[in-house]
Amino acid sequence: MNTNIDFNNVLKKLIPFIGIVLFSMLLNTILFFFLPKSYFSKTMSENRTIDYKKYKIREGFEEKKIVKKKLKKHIVKKEYALISNILLNMIYQEENQNGWIVIAEKSSRKTTILGINELYKNYKLLKIFENHVIFEKNNREYKLLLNSEKQKTPYIVEKTGVSIEKIDDQYQLKRDLINEYTQNSSKIWKEISIKETVTNGSINGFKITRIPQKSVFKKLGLRQGDIIKSVNNVKLKSYADAFNIYKKISKVKNMKFVVLRGNQEVELEYEIK
Repeated sequence: MNTNIDFNNVLKKLIPFIGIVLFSMLLNTILFFFLPKSYFSKTMSENRTIDYKKYKIREGFEEKKIVKKKLKKHIVKKEYALISNILLNMIYQEENQNGWIVIAEKSSRKTTILGINELYKNYKLLKIFENHVIFEKNNREYKLLLNSEKQKTPYIVEKTGVSIEKIDDQYQLKRDLINEYTQNSSKIWKEISIKETVTNGSINGFKITRIPQKSVFKKLGLRQGDIIKSVNNVKLKSYADAFNIYKKISKVKNMKFVVLRGNQEVELEYEIK
């Protein structure tokens, strides 16, 4: 009788524990069927697909540095070589820092006329001074001297007697006076200023905008406001036309200017001795 009583007491005490075990087994079974079974395998397989590349950072920088150095050296050499082959034949400087120049390459007789901010083989004309100009390229400035400034001995003119005479309607002047101005173009622009006149987009002459009272050009019969239309029957339709006459002036013996003065054309004739 006592044995049965003990067994029943033990069974009553074990029932809660048996319930917990059964509940745990049921929960485990449910989780087994519903949770994914390949989580770790998928994770590992995804990790295996990550690409790995090895970069040699130092070698890459060194290669870029060498290429950049070679390229920079090449550009500088090209720029200086080009500027050294250019001759600056004439400068026309206006008061407001505008103006134009005439340049040529040593290997060619062809001349080019440039104004401020115009380009010559990617060189931009930046500034104009009395005896030199400044070009700009790739944020660098290049100074180019007037061709006459490179002469070792300056041209000296010995003046004897009167340089300009007027006989009837013709002016007579000495060759030395012509040479004095052609050898130093900056001296010309100190005594006269000109500006192109344009009709329908084309140049049809050059107007004298300034001519001081003591200017040699004043003595040659020119006046402020005159528009020079032609020289020796060559109509002035461009700066190139004017410069071609300037280049040949040392060889000519007679010159005839046709100027428009007001509404009337006036002829000025010169004999060079």
